Amino acid sequence: MLQDYDWINKVSIGEFFDSQADKLPFQKALITPDERDFTFRDLKDISNSLAQGMLSLGVQPGDKVGVWIHNLPEWVFLFLALAKLGAIMVPINPNARAWDLNYYLNAAEIKVLILVNKINGTDYKEILKYAIPDLKIIPAQGKVSSDRLPYLKRVIVLGDNGESEFLSYEKVLEEANKVNGIDLPFRNEKVSSGDIALIKFTSSLDGYPRGAMLTHFGLINNASAIAQNQGFGPSDILCLPLPLHYIFGFWVGLMACFSTHTPIVILPKYSALEVLKVLEEKHCTALYGVPTIFADLLNRPEFSRFNLQSLRTGMMSGDFCSPDLIKQTIQRFPIPELTIGYGITEIGLLTQTDCKEIREEKVLFTVGNPLPGIEMKVIDPGNGKEVSTGEKGEILVRSPFMMRGYYKMPEETAEVIDSEGWFHTGDLGIKDGEGFYRITGRKRNMLIRGGENIYPREVEKYLLSFPGVIDAWVVGVPNRRLGEEAFAFVKTNNGLISNPQVIRDYFRNKISRHNIPRWITLVEKLPGETEGRKLSRNELRRLAMEELRCEEEHPLEIVYD
Repeated sequence: MLQDYDWINKVSIGEFFDSQADKLPFQKALITPDERDFTFRDLKDISNSLAQGMLSLGVQPGDKVGVWIHNLPEWVFLFLALAKLGAIMVPINPNARAWDLNYYLNAAEIKVLILVNKINGTDYKEILKYAIPDLKIIPAQGKVSSDRLPYLKRVIVLGDNGESEFLSYEKVLEEANKVNGIDLPFRNEKVSSGDIALIKFTSSLDGYPRGAMLTHFGLINNASAIAQNQGFGPSDILCLPLPLHYIFGFWVGLMACFSTHTPIVILPKYSALEVLKVLEEKHCTALYGVPTIFADLLNRPEFSRFNLQSLRTGMMSGDFCSPDLIKQTIQRFPIPELTIGYGITEIGLLTQTDCKEIREEKVLFTVGNPLPGIEMKVIDPGNGKEVSTGEKGEILVRSPFMMRGYYKMPEETAEVIDSEGWFHTGDLGIKDGEGFYRITGRKRNMLIRGGENIYPREVEKYLLSFPGVIDAWVVGVPNRRLGEEAFAFVKTNNGLISNPQVIRDYFRNKISRHNIPRWITLVEKLPGETEGRKLSRNELRRLAMEELRCEEEHPLEIVYD
């Protein structure tokens, strides 16, 4: 595969971006709704200063730096700065709460944590202190310490105006003046394309998130293939209402746009109305989003008032894309060159329909062909043999973009990557005679809520920690807007818990909100529970749907293990 394509080799993300900036220094790279716009030269200069400031604080190649920030320009600055240093960025979901944060800090051995002061009134410094009860702050030195998290040495806060006891982001930029400017290019050149650029956590079947180690080479080359397939260029403007910490954000969006000098508009907070305003005011030519976003925009009563004629292309991905929604998006926006994609955290975007594809059956019912550098096949999960064209089976992928494994989890890595280098996705699909793939279902214990993956065992692990809960089983039930919602059967100790809302309230500041079940049914005995009989998650899902009187089944085949 490597010989069949003109790969961007022996270049790190920092070198790649600076080279792009030197070609078109005054081209806009990053646009915000509040007019804080940045050219490629701006991003190069700011990221250089920030890298120098981080270097003065002792950040070294291979150090893990957690970034717990929502969609702000500073997220992009940090992404580039850390790549230039050879440090490893660990993006953290802004929705993460105390228990999630503690896990990420420990599992990734994070040395420096950078967080925003507040988001929508939520004080992230307080969540941090709750997550690490023994956190000691040394204001004079800008350092922290914890016996429970010995790797954590510094906490940097963005937007607190120097009012907190932690080191401020602005102070880090000031520290850049203390570092010899010629030292940074030397560091940048020492970063290899095969080095780890980022650890992205993804949930797992066993309930413990795993950190996928993604390389500079993979991020650069997969993104370049996406941008070319999308037909991006300097005259395009991409609206990205997705969180930057998603692979759909930093990889499919940010890196792809860097490769073609395409300006990108980021929004600090998702609002369908705000997205429509941005599309019109910024004359965007492209829009990325999960199906829920496109549906939200189309369903806004003000939709027809906006002039969206500048739109040419875009991508819908992250969850099942219904043919009806795709057709409405193409016709009503209109987005004539809409593409449909299919990707996974561990490898990036795997398939994509071509932006010039005009055959309705390919655009509406498939996720396209494998991108350059992606090798795929469909196997019979029972015997591991490749199935014939048109037959359903599990989708396997092999690629040089693939993660280097899950951080410090060799056994878990071996569970998904076989001896021949094939990654077992757990997704069910069909390949047609022209090499187009269609996703038909999934056989892994997972549900997708508005593009956010939720693993039942992870949620069950949290529920079992609540006093009075003896057992808990979680399944996904269909939801018209979000695709699926979590439904939990919770077995209690003799009616000790009288109201399920008590459980939701308990976890509100402890775990990410998408992991708190929308529906909780309290029971003294689980449905189908008899001695010696194993509970069936598939049967529980059927009962949950009956209880909610769900009239619509999920369009994909859901098979729980």
